[in-house]
Amino acid sequence: MALLPRLALALALALALCFAPASAGAKQPNVVLILMDDMGYRDPGFVGNKYIDTPNIDKIAKGGATFNQCYASAPNCAPTRACLLTGQYTPRHGVYTVVDDRYAPGQAHMKVLSTKGNDELPAGTKTVADVLKSQGYATALIGMWNLGRGRNGSTGSPTGRGFEVYKRPDDVNFAKDAYRDAQGRYLSDALCDEALAWVEQHKSKPFFLYYADHSVHEPFDPKPELVAKYQKRAATGLDKGITPEYAATVEAADANIGRILAKLESLGLTKDTLVIFTSDNGGLPYVVNPLRGSKGLLYEGGIRVPGAVSWPGTIPAGKSFDEPVASMDFMPTILEAAGIPLPAGQPTDGMSLLKQLKTGAPLNRPAIFWHFPCYIGKGEPMSLLRAGDYKLIMKFTGPTFELYDVKKDPSESKDLAKSEPAKLEELKKQLLTWQKETGAFLANQPNPAYDPNAKEPRGGGKGGQGGGQGGGQGGGQGGGKGGKKGK
Repeated sequence: MALLPRLALALALALALCFAPASAGAKQPNVVLILMDDMGYRDPGFVGNKYIDTPNIDKIAKGGATFNQCYASAPNCAPTRACLLTGQYTPRHGVYTVVDDRYAPGQAHMKVLSTKGNDELPAGTKTVADVLKSQGYATALIGMWNLGRGRNGSTGSPTGRGFEVYKRPDDVNFAKDAYRDAQGRYLSDALCDEALAWVEQHKSKPFFLYYADHSVHEPFDPKPELVAKYQKRAATGLDKGITPEYAATVEAADANIGRILAKLESLGLTKDTLVIFTSDNGGLPYVVNPLRGSKGLLYEGGIRVPGAVSWPGTIPAGKSFDEPVASMDFMPTILEAAGIPLPAGQPTDGMSLLKQLKTGAPLNRPAIFWHFPCYIGKGEPMSLLRAGDYKLIMKFTGPTFELYDVKKDPSESKDLAKSEPAKLEELKKQLLTWQKETGAFLANQPNPAYDPNAKEPRGGGKGGQGGGQGGGQGGGQGGGKGGKKGK
């Protein structure tokens, strides 16, 4: 055999081995990606919550691995979902917040000129669903999309981004009906019903189920019997400021996660399924204690989230990892587990966690970055670098810099910017270099319309939470009829 053909054959074999399914000899795994809306880092029992019952989320954690420093890739809903599906940092795809007139640049309460960002993922950007679908996976999104309002099959709709099926309950009005569908079902129950039916239909081939339950989002619509349970339990002092309504909503969502796990078990698919559980951003102010900040802010309370992964027989049970990981890491993790290469010609910033999950090998990642050049609620334009135990925050309204050691000071109560100037300069250089390399929009220009006495407009906004008006095949309508907007 000639040398070149032999080399070509060797290269082909090597590539085949690199992208073989993670379990040698096994078929490609099913993937269930569970993304909760607004669930705080300390909500599940496996993180130490003794007030809220989350036995099914805890089952994922106990049967697999947990990440003690799991982060959302953004402090709010839409950009985290974009990072999760693409494996990219926010400057790559340009999705920074939801489509809402309240966050338009140049308003009087904004000190610097921010950016509107993209309403949806850029044309040509492939999602994990795109890649899996191209390799024969059945794909479905059940729940919140929030990455565009395009009609069925367009780039602003899930079905235009790799999901064969998109379903969420229709006729939901978040201001009046809270979380009920047209049949009167609670939102989480209705979403789970759709998910179970879809899994049953696709049990005979590899599938990717993106289950995005958005019930843990204000305004809450809890089941009365669960509210009564937590009102009684609050008398024990275990609530730590968490409201019974919030606790009841989390337990109801957990129960439906349990229904999905039970479905996999009844079909004999548990060992063939990679299950990932996490949240889209930090929690509400009363559930993040002792972390600083909350949803919408780049402090720990706004981006630290629960994270657990299970794959019985492939990922050892009971493992816990301390290295920081982020939403963008799950896309390359899923593709490696399926033995599928990353999309060619498309930057991927996330790291596959599979080797660490299977063997405990360290990630040895130098740094993770965040970029949020927008205003939203209490949030203002910021960039963030996490390197080792240090965290550098850049506030564009100064510009000012804050430096924290989050291992020693997880509450971010002691700014080290003045006491550790060498470390400050080292990390500033890294952050500014990264901003330049990724083409990040810099919110560093003064807003000529700025009025220090102006307030953020309240209410309004375009459409209902979650966006996306095109239902999937037989799916419900995307978006509500108005009302409270998702962030």
